[in-house]
Amino acid sequence: MRRVVACLLALAAGPVSVAAQPNPESIRVAVVRDGPEVLVEVHGRWTMSDAQSGQPLQEGRRLRQTAVRAGDGGLRFGDEVLPVAGVRLEPGREASIDVNGSRLRGRLEIVRQDDGRLLVINHVALEDYLRGVLSKEAPDYWPEEALKAIAVAARTYAVYQRFTKEQQAYDVSGDVMSQDYGGHAAEKDATDRAVAATAGWIVLEGSRLFPTFYHSTCGGRTEHGLAMGTFEVRPLRGNIECTFCQASPFFSWQRRLTRADVNWALRQSRFGPVGPVRGMRVVKRTPSGRAEQIAIIGDRTLTLSGYEFRSVFGFETIRSPLLTIVPLADAFVVQGHGWGHGVGLCQWGAAELARRGWTAAQILAYYYPGATLADIARLTTEPIDVARGGP
Repeated sequence: MRRVVACLLALAAGPVSVAAQPNPESIRVAVVRDGPEVLVEVHGRWTMSDAQSGQPLQEGRRLRQTAVRAGDGGLRFGDEVLPVAGVRLEPGREASIDVNGSRLRGRLEIVRQDDGRLLVINHVALEDYLRGVLSKEAPDYWPEEALKAIAVAARTYAVYQRFTKEQQAYDVSGDVMSQDYGGHAAEKDATDRAVAATAGWIVLEGSRLFPTFYHSTCGGRTEHGLAMGTFEVRPLRGNIECTFCQASPFFSWQRRLTRADVNWALRQSRFGPVGPVRGMRVVKRTPSGRAEQIAIIGDRTLTLSGYEFRSVFGFETIRSPLLTIVPLADAFVVQGHGWGHGVGLCQWGAAELARRGWTAAQILAYYYPGATLADIARLTTEPIDVARGGP
C-alpha cells in the first residue's frame, strides 16, 4: 500500500514535460494486412486518389459494395483496373466507409503489396480510434473508473506505437496483436463516455513515453516488460501482486493435449515435428512464475519460449504462460492461470478495484508504478524520450 500512496502522489503532481515528435492526432490502423480481396462500400459522397502522387482518380455520390483485388499492373477495382500501386478513399463529411462489412470512421488506403495481397490502412483520428478499441477490449458494463483507466492505457499504447512506427506503413494492427479494433460499428455509449472523460490523458515515466501493455487477467501477479521485448522501465518491472482478478472466468483454466495433438501442432508450425513425443516440461521460469522456456522431447528436444509455446497450440487454447504441465500416459494436462502476457495493467483486476472505489488514476498508479498523468497536447511542444525495446 505504501507503493500505491507514493504513486498517487506522483500522479497528483500533474502533467510532466514530454516531447515534440510526430503529431499524435491521428493513427494508421492496418485493418487488413494480407487479404487477397476486400469488399469496400461508401455511404455518401467520396473521392479516390493515387496514394503515391495524390492525383485524383474517381469520385461519386455513393460507392456500392465493390470487390478490390490486386491486378496485373495495378489494382482491380470492381471491373476496372487502375494502373496504381495504391489508392486513398476519402468519404465526404457525412459519409462513412464499410470494409468487409465493418463500418469505419476516417479514410482508407488500399495498397497492393509485393506478394500480390492487399494491405488496407484506416487513417482515423486518435480519439475515434479509441472509441472503436475500448468497446472491444473491455465490457461496457464494467465500472466507469475501470473503463477510464483502460482508455488511458489504450491511448498511451497507441501514441507509443505512433511515435515508434513512423517509418513503417502503419502504426497498429486492428487485431489483438496490437489492440482489438472494431471501428465505428463497435462503438458503445458507456465506453464512448470513458474515452471522452479521459480525452488527452496519457501516462509517462518522467519525461519518457513507454508502451502501456495491458492484458485480460494476470492470474495473481504481473510480469516484467522483458516478456514483451527489452523494456527496462520502472512502470513495467512487474511482480505486482494482484488478487483482484479472481472473478475472471480465465483466472484458472486447464487443457488436455494428447501426444497426437502435440505432434500435429508442431507439424503445422514453423518448428516442425520432433518425432514421437516422449515428454514436455517447463525448464525455466520468470521471476513471476511464468514459463520462460518449455522443452518438448522427442527424437530431438525442441525448446520454445512461453510465447512460442502459446502460438503453436493457439492463444485461446494456452491462455497464459503462467502454467504447469502434468504428464499422463498418453497426454499432458496443462494447468494455467490468467489470460495474456501478464505485463502492465490487469483488466479484470482494474474492474474489481473500481468496484472497491478506486479511481482511474489510482488504478493506473498501481499497475504502472512511477507513472504520471500527462496531457497529450504537450507531446507536440516539448521534447520527449521514447523508451526503445522492440521484441
